Amino acid sequence: MAVAFILFFGGNASTPIERRLDAVRLAIAVHLLRAASKAQFDPLLVVSPDPTVHDALARYAEVLRPSTTPFHLGHELQRIARDRRLDRLCVTGAGYGALVSAADLRALRERVDGADEVLISNNYYSGDLVAFAPAKALDALDLPATDNPLPRLLHQQAGLPNHELPRGAAWLLDVDTPTDATILARDMRCPPEVRAAGTWEREIGPHIDRIAGLFVTPDVEVVVAGRVGAPVWSFLETQTACRVRMLSEERGMQAAGRDAAGAARTVLGFLYEQLGPDRFFARMAELGQGLILDSRVLFAHLGLRPSAADRFASDVFDAGAIAEPKLRAFTEAASAAPIPVLLGGHSVVSGALFTLAELAWQRPVASSPTASRQ
Repeated sequence: MAVAFILFFGGNASTPIERRLDAVRLAIAVHLLRAASKAQFDPLLVVSPDPTVHDALARYAEVLRPSTTPFHLGHELQRIARDRRLDRLCVTGAGYGALVSAADLRALRERVDGADEVLISNNYYSGDLVAFAPAKALDALDLPATDNPLPRLLHQQAGLPNHELPRGAAWLLDVDTPTDATILARDMRCPPEVRAAGTWEREIGPHIDRIAGLFVTPDVEVVVAGRVGAPVWSFLETQTACRVRMLSEERGMQAAGRDAAGAARTVLGFLYEQLGPDRFFARMAELGQGLILDSRVLFAHLGLRPSAADRFASDVFDAGAIAEPKLRAFTEAASAAPIPVLLGGHSVVSGALFTLAELAWQRPVASSPTASRQ
């Protein structure tokens, strides 16, 4: 039986930095749709309100406009499955799949095609890619507005047997931020058309270089903080030469709505409130020679709800583009920190972190900070 491939793409970016990131996501979508076509998914569908997305992707898939306002992924997915009588679905979003190959997708399609009841995702708690059957399982759900809780709901409420894809950069990387895009472009597996779409090399490339150097340097320590899963820690412990100091907090924060409800709390947030921005990053430098921070958890603790443009400006250390005083002060302090800092969302401590650790070994060990001083 056929397995449908459905890609949701928000688009309609209103600021230059958001449009730059959407250009990267469009290039990723082209790559992924081509791979899905080779893997014999059928039909290929894109759902987006953005005319730019329609123009860019119409040759690779049928592009539909959403019917819900505000957008609600669960209702859209249920409507599409019913109207088109689809029984087997693979669902993903913009920015996902740059390192996923046609062979990867073919194996996934065959697993979904060969089972009466199945649920496969790249992350049970926060899915970026979710493949399942039968589609009528959606009828048993409290339909989610986003894709993040979909795997958990399909398992808990519809009873589908859950399976997770292998943990690694290919299945986990989801480009949500400029940091993710810039890390991806440095990986030798990055599709050329994605790399050509542009990155923030000047702004954060040096930070990436320094932290990649730390990953291949014994007897140094890297601090990783945010919504970090146990598989990430296990991977870093076995696949990097450095020590890793990890603080995992607020896993599933967005899927559970804790950020929107103002309920998110983090130890680093309490420390930040006590010390202030400059002293906070100075204290982080006492814990390690580099810091990778899922800053969205800290923002939620502090009650900050910055726009996408302001979040991305913070990620690339462009404090001058940020109007909110607290976020601007945070960004200035991160930029001036005595150690290299990488900022981003969940992917910077998940898929992008896997990618960064893997690509660290693609570069000469001699370029690490320790080696360069010898």
